[in-house]
Amino acid sequence: MGANTYLRVTEVDFDDIKTNLKSYLQSQTQFNDYDFDGSNMSVLLDVLAYNTHYNAFYTNMIGNEMFLDTAQQRDSVVSRAKELGYLTRSARGATANVNITFTGVASTVSEFTLPKNSTFSTTINDRTYTYVTPEANIIKNISGAFSQAIEITEGVPLTHEFVVSDASPVKYILPNENVDTRSIRVTVKESASSSANTIYTQATNIREVNEKSAVFYLQETQDKQYEILFGTGSLGRRVKDGNVVQIDYRVCNGTETNGANVFSIDSLSIAPSYTSASLSVNTVARGGVEIESIDSIKFNAPRNYKIQNRAVVAKDFERIILNENTNIASTVAFGGEDASPPTHGKVFIAIKPQGELIATETVKQQIKNSIQDRTMLGIDPVIIDPVYLFVIPTINTFYDTLKTATTSSSIQTLIRSAISDFSTTSLEQFGKKLRYSRFVRTLDNVNDAVLNNEATFKMQKRFVPSTVSKQLIKLEYHNAIVPSSLLSTSFTFNNFTAFLDDDGLGNVRIFRFNSDKQKVSINSTAGTINYTTGEVNINDFLVSAFDGIEIKVDADPVNKDIVPVREQIIIISSADATINTTSEVGD
Repeated sequence: MGANTYLRVTEVDFDDIKTNLKSYLQSQTQFNDYDFDGSNMSVLLDVLAYNTHYNAFYTNMIGNEMFLDTAQQRDSVVSRAKELGYLTRSARGATANVNITFTGVASTVSEFTLPKNSTFSTTINDRTYTYVTPEANIIKNISGAFSQAIEITEGVPLTHEFVVSDASPVKYILPNENVDTRSIRVTVKESASSSANTIYTQATNIREVNEKSAVFYLQETQDKQYEILFGTGSLGRRVKDGNVVQIDYRVCNGTETNGANVFSIDSLSIAPSYTSASLSVNTVARGGVEIESIDSIKFNAPRNYKIQNRAVVAKDFERIILNENTNIASTVAFGGEDASPPTHGKVFIAIKPQGELIATETVKQQIKNSIQDRTMLGIDPVIIDPVYLFVIPTINTFYDTLKTATTSSSIQTLIRSAISDFSTTSLEQFGKKLRYSRFVRTLDNVNDAVLNNEATFKMQKRFVPSTVSKQLIKLEYHNAIVPSSLLSTSFTFNNFTAFLDDDGLGNVRIFRFNSDKQKVSINSTAGTINYTTGEVNINDFLVSAFDGIEIKVDADPVNKDIVPVREQIIIISSADATINTTSEVGD
C-alpha cells in the first residue's frame, strides 16, 4: 500500500504524470536499478503519460461544460440556460421609421391597406439589404394627402411548411442562423385541402396554458438555429396527423444596417391605383443586434430565473425591457408612491430609445403590451418619456505653446469633441451623474499641451409654450439653484420682447429691457422658484410668439456635481458650450 503514495492523481500535467509513473515503478523491487530514461521503457511511459493526460484533459473539459459558469461551448451554455427556462435572444434586424406618401390616388378612396411584408431596400458598402413592413398599415386620406409614418424592419421574409406525421416528432427546426424570432408566425391547417387555419401564439407563461391552448414553444438548438415545438395535449394543443404547419419568419443581418438613412421602394401590392410613392426618413435604422453572446446568456439566464418572468419590483421591469427591446438604450422604473405627486396603483417606466430623445407611440405600446401580463394584479404600468436636463458648460482651457503646434481653434475643436463624447459615454442614461472632476479630467487629456481646464455649468430646461391658452409651466431641475441666476430666452408678451428671471427671493418675474438696456418689470410675481429643490412654477403663462422652437431657461447650480432624479437624464450640450483658450509659454 505504501507504494501507491507515488501515484499523485491530482497532478495531470504530462511531465508530472510521467514523473509519478517513473517514481511508482522505481519503488517496485523489480525495477530498483532500472534506467528508465535510457531504455525503451521511456517510450512506453510517454505513451501512457500522453494517454492519461488526454483523458484527464477531456474529463476536465466535460466537467466544465456541465455548468453554466464554466461552460465554453455555445451549445452547452444554451442547454444549461434552457434548464432555467431562459430563451436566448435571437439576432434582430434594424428598424427605421419612414414617412410614405402616395400621389394620384382616386379622391373617392378614403383609406387603403399597405400589406405586411411590403418591401423596401437600402444599400450599404455596395450591398443591398431588404426592409419590410412587419405589420400591415392603414394609409388614410388626410386633407387630400395619403401620407403615413410607418416602421420598416430589416430582414428577408421566408415561409416553411411541413405536414405532421405520427411517425415524426412534433417539432421543426428553422434552417437559418439569423432568424429574427420576433417575426415568427405559426399557423396550422387541419389538412392540405382545408382553407381555415388556426393561429398559434408563442407560450411565455405555462401557468396560463391548458390542453386547448393553441400555442407553440420556442428554443435555441444546435448551431444557433431555433426550434418550434408544439404541445403534448396537456400543456398546449397537440397537432394531429395530417395537419399542415406553416411558419413565417424573417432572416436578418443583425447590426449591419444600423444607421441606414436612405431607402427605396421595391414593390407594393395595394388595391387602389396610384401615380407614385415616395419615402422620407423620420428616424434612421437602429436596434439591429447579433444573436445573444455566450457571456450575455451566462449573465441573464440566472437573473431571468430569479424573476420567474414576473415584473414585481422596479428592477424586474427594467431587466425585462432591456433584454427584449434592443432599440431601448436606457430605462428606469419606479413606483407611483415615489412619483411627484404620488400616484398609487401605478408603476412608471421611463424609456430612452437608441439615438433618439423620445420613443414613438408604437414602441411605447409594444413595451406596455409585453409587460402587461407579467405585472401584478392591480398595478398599472405607465410608459413615460424621459425628462431632460441640459447642461451648458463654459470652459477655460490653458495650454502650453511649446508642447504643440496646434492652433487655438484646433484645441477648441478637440475640447468640443471631448464634451460630446463625454456626454454620450458617461451621461445620457438614467441615473448617470455629472461629476465635475471626471468631466474636467477628460478635457485635460485631449492633448499633451493642455495644462488644465476650468469649467462652470448652467442647467437648462426647455419647453414649448402655448400661444392660444394660459398654462402652468413646471420646470424641475432637481438640483439646488443659485438665487438670481434664472434667465430665459426671449418671447413676446403683451407686445414686448420679454424674458424670465428671478428676484433672488423666490419669485419668478417677466421683464423687458428699455432703451437704456435696463430691466423693466412686466410681472413681478409671474411664478415661484424653490432654490433648494430646483422647482420652478410659472402661472397662467401665455405668449404671442417666441424665438426658435422652444423657450430655454438657464439656472446656475449650487454644487459642481449635478445629480439626476428618477426619469431625469443629463445631456451636456457641446454645440452651446462656450470655450475660451489661453496660451502659455512653458509649464
